[in-house]
Amino acid sequence: MPSADGEIAAIETIRRALPSPPKDEVWIGDDAAVVAVPQDGRLLLAADAVVEGVHFDLDLVDAADVGWKALAVNVSDVAAMGGQPLQALVTVVGASASMIEGLARGLAEAGAAYDCAIVGGDLSAGPCLVVSVAITGTSAPRAPVLRGNARPGDLLFVTGPLGRSAAGLRGLRSRAAGQGTVPDDLADAYRRPVARVAEGRAASSSGASAMIDVSDGLGIDLDRLASASGVGVVLEALPVAPGATADDALGGGEDYELVFAAGDLDAVMDSFAAAGLRLPIMIGACVNNPATRRLGDEPLAATGWLHRLG
Repeated sequence: MPSADGEIAAIETIRRALPSPPKDEVWIGDDAAVVAVPQDGRLLLAADAVVEGVHFDLDLVDAADVGWKALAVNVSDVAAMGGQPLQALVTVVGASASMIEGLARGLAEAGAAYDCAIVGGDLSAGPCLVVSVAITGTSAPRAPVLRGNARPGDLLFVTGPLGRSAAGLRGLRSRAAGQGTVPDDLADAYRRPVARVAEGRAASSSGASAMIDVSDGLGIDLDRLASASGVGVVLEALPVAPGATADDALGGGEDYELVFAAGDLDAVMDSFAAAGLRLPIMIGACVNNPATRRLGDEPLAATGWLHRLG
């Protein structure tokens, strides 16, 4: 465990990096945070962790990038429900004293970008750097968009081209080995992923029946949506980002674009346009046979990242 003096100093460093709570709320510094409850009574809860050697490599990213990513990937889960993030608890394990300021800065930057307050957490020693986040959110005034309500005949959309993060990681590794360069936009896609909160709200407003974020890869995440909904999927297009490959787009993961099903093309496009957002890309449709997984005339495999436990 860190020394008492070291832990107190680290907590103070984090506190200084983050905004102060509003009146009648209590954030960092007490045994538990005290926050307001959404007026409609529906609270979204999600949790995820980023682990050194699994989700990031400190030879390729800095501590601020890790802080940003830890919060952004959790915000993305809220976005995939059509929600708005509210607060987050952050637990940091295995951070050296020199990392704390960077982690706090990245968390603060992401918190400001997504209007998500960091209200507390914990610090602990450990064998590697782990940042675990538990997040709250609300979908008000609409009901949350689940992944299991897609219907046969619904169209499938994605909020942007895929594969940028995988291509960025490959480029960063090549650059670290002295074997090339990587475009900034691809490097940033890996280092600082973007959670599509506004897009999730627009999809919800348009009547989206099901939605999921592309965290592990389009192939596996779309399979999860289809399996939960009891439908098949036929894709007519695979939107590959410039600099990425089709394999990156299908199975690279960590794009954090949203894939959603909806029945009304015009309503979807109107909702995104009204919000001033890039229009989503229609990639296919849901079909009756729940065993169907097809990309054009070829089988669509559930490719992507799976954690190996144990």
